[in-house]
Amino acid sequence: MNPPLDTALLHTFVAVADVRSFTGAGHRLNLSQSAVSAQIVRLEEQLGRALLVRNTRSVTLTEHGHTLLGYARAMLNLSEEAKAKLGTGDAVEIKLRIGASEDFAGGWLPDVMRRYGAARRGLRLDLTVDIGDSLFRRHANGEFDLVIGSRCSHSGQGATLWREPLVWAFARHEPLPEGDVPLACFPDPCPYRAAAIKALALAGMRYRIACESPSVTGILTFARAGIALAPVPRSAIDDTLRELGRSEGLPDLPETEFVLMHDARMPTAAEFAATIFDETAVRTGAGKRSRP
Repeated sequence: MNPPLDTALLHTFVAVADVRSFTGAGHRLNLSQSAVSAQIVRLEEQLGRALLVRNTRSVTLTEHGHTLLGYARAMLNLSEEAKAKLGTGDAVEIKLRIGASEDFAGGWLPDVMRRYGAARRGLRLDLTVDIGDSLFRRHANGEFDLVIGSRCSHSGQGATLWREPLVWAFARHEPLPEGDVPLACFPDPCPYRAAAIKALALAGMRYRIACESPSVTGILTFARAGIALAPVPRSAIDDTLRELGRSEGLPDLPETEFVLMHDARMPTAAEFAATIFDETAVRTGAGKRSRP
């Protein structure tokens, strides 16, 4: 008789499958890359099947890996629910602490949370809205089980949902202000603010902070009024705004990356992360990493 599957090995497999990286899985599980690799080898030996295809750039699932992933998530969920049930002697209540930037919280994320929570009795979803850099830092400190936010530089941590250009947004029909470039920004620390200031400094252009707001609505209100320029993802440009660039004498801004990080040791967080990836794929088209 074959021995039962080791849940610790399944945790590691799910982590690698989620971030498609042995190094990234190691960050999540506080394990070295070699320890992650050794655990995957042990799991493959137990099953007698190759689960992952590795090369110098990426990790992909084999057909057997895709099959196991669904079972692994279900088994880890059942294990977590059983421990919670035995620990309380009452109805199972699992709390999932989610952190999200306003890009998500003001868009499709609440509907995904509603559908996900409605299908899982005893699950409580707590949402906190914050700026990307702050979310990632707080996640590293253990304040969240899952976070979704944006950044303008790749740190090697987390899984990319999609990328899009960061652009200068301004009122569609208002003339550009004269003098120092007026900016409407999130409070520091903010990747959009830092990218805008760096780009202007490298171009030798003077600037001033004309508006500081913790919300997208706040900075876009100033942009729509023709008071300030707002550095935002291109998807934020609507019919009240226009995108400015080199033709207006402004420097290019970097690409922004929308990222998901989660605690792969928590089955509920891993399952909700998979739900977010599925939702992104539906909204972008399978395999794309662009605006959802």
